[in-house]
This record gives sequence, structure tokens and C-alpha cells, in this order.
Amino acid sequence: MLPHCPTSPNADDPTDVALGYVGGILCGADKLSRVAWLQSDPALSQGLGVEAIASQSPLSRFFDVFGQKTCNALNGLHRQAVGSLPSLKDGYTLDLDSWALLHEDGHQQGVAVGYPRQGLKPCHRPLIAALAESRIIANYWLRRGDSPCATGAAEFLRQTVTGLPPHVRLKLVRGDAGLGDASVQDLAQALGLKFILVARLTQKVQSLCRHDVAHWQGTDIPGLEVQEVKRDQPGRRLIVIRQRIEQRPDAGGKTLLEVPGYRFQSLVTNRPRSVDALSVWRQ
Repeated sequence: MLPHCPTSPNADDPTDVALGYVGGILCGADKLSRVAWLQSDPALSQGLGVEAIASQSPLSRFFDVFGQKTCNALNGLHRQAVGSLPSLKDGYTLDLDSWALLHEDGHQQGVAVGYPRQGLKPCHRPLIAALAESRIIANYWLRRGDSPCATGAAEFLRQTVTGLPPHVRLKLVRGDAGLGDASVQDLAQALGLKFILVARLTQKVQSLCRHDVAHWQGTDIPGLEVQEVKRDQPGRRLIVIRQRIEQRPDAGGKTLLEVPGYRFQSLVTNRPRSVDALSVWRQ
């Protein structure tokens, strides 16, 4: 999968350079110069099965070869790994996620000021798809740091699903609020996929959170209540969850100033109504 074609008989083997780089990361190196410093440890190269750890200059030349097309070609490694998986009777769960990959120095290509949880920071905004049962990455995109969370998410899902081998069937797609965009929902529906996506706590959803006690249904989990709301789109459900902080201090979700003492989450799904709201939350 590597795009390197060395012509000199004295050139470092690209696979050895890559393995040495990964080995350096596992040993705690955070700069190329510190990876190269590990040349002085013969046990590392023997453990990796390489002739030697590359010095800083070969490492720099190694990464200069990479461009957008060659980085995308490395997704072939993910496809190869997924192709080796066994078929599951019930199918696999595909988890989609987006996050901020921070770069404090801000000099890498594609780094731009985005808005991660830490505030305005120079970063990348990757998209990742992983099969939950096997913990194997199925697809990966690296985006500019100023990319909105949902940018390209639908096409990313399409590429991921169409790239899976026929024997790897999906039973469910899950995603965080950054991927709860309507375009992702529409595509998942068009591909015949069941999905559970975190919905944003918009003003409309927050008004549901402020409903009185009569709208909330208790569950067998102390301190957790749910309510389900009909959606305009046929076959889709909006489920709102509230958890009392006093009883569930580690609960996920967001707090609202208007409703103190609770954390709230909302989920949108096309799972049938035979799957109750609490089961959807658990899944």
C-alpha cells in the first residue's frame, strides 16, 4: 500500500521505515528526531524485525512522498483487515465518529483553526468508521480543521458501506451528534440500514426537555426517564432521555439552565417501535 518506489540499492526499505516509525511512537517518541534517536537501541530494531531504525532525513523523505491520493490509498489497509473478518449471523455494528485532532504548532498541511471542546485550536477534523464487534477501522478521512462536523459525512458513509466485502453485513449504524445530520439519516435509510444517531439539543428538543412530569416515562433504571416524540419523516423516531444527576452522577448528556438537576440526551432512529425507547438508548 505504500507509495514509495526506491531506485537506489542503498535506499532504506519503505516497510522498514514505516515499522520503525510506528515502533518509535509506541516507545513514546513525539518527533521524528526522537524516533531517529532510537537507532541507539538495537533491541527495538530486532523486535520489529527491521534492519535498523531510520534516521531523521530518511524519515522526512518518507513522509514527503505522501499526498492526498496516496493517503486515501492507505484505506486499502482497512479494507484488507475488514475482508479478513468472519461473517456474523446478526451482522456488525458500524460506529461513525468525528473529532478534533489537535496540532499545537499548527504547521501541518490541512491544519486550520477549528472549534474543538478546548476552544479555538489549530486542528484536523477526521472522520472514522469502525466495526464495534471486532474493533477494526473500516474507513478514515482526514479533513481540514475548519470543516463542520457533518461536511462530507453522508459521502463518507456511502464510501464505507459500499467498500465493505459482501460477507460483512451491517445490522446497525451509530453516530455522535456531529454525524446526526439529515443527509446521513436519509442516506442510511436509502441504503436499507438501521441507525441510531445522537440528535442535537436544538431549541425544539429543549422545549421537550422542559415538559412536565406527565410526558416522561419511568424505566427500570433509577433516575432515568424517557419520552418519545413523533417525527415528520415516516419511520423515524425521536427519543429524549433525562437522567437525574443526584441518582446517576456519571450520566452522559448536557445540562440545561432551565431544568437543573438533570442531564439530557436525544436520539433519532429508524428502529421499529417494537424496540422500546430504553432498548434504543442501551444499544
